[in-house]
Amino acid sequence: MKDNCAFIYVHAFNGLVRVESLDTAKRVDQSPEWKHVATINPHVVLESILRATIKDRNQIIKHLLT
Repeated sequence: MKDNCAFIYVHAFNGLVRVESLDTAKRVDQSPEWKHVATINPHVVLESILRATIKDRNQIIKHLLT
């Protein structure tokens, strides 16, 4: 299961995005600078993004980062 998850973080000050594995996410979670915004199955999300229209693609990405 841990290889199937990706943990998405957004930097609290500059909005930088990072995607981490479970091992790295355990360390990042300890930092107040990084806000966890989503945990996803990357294969499912990538397929959704690639099959979506441009408008829908932008909405999917925006939803993941909020």
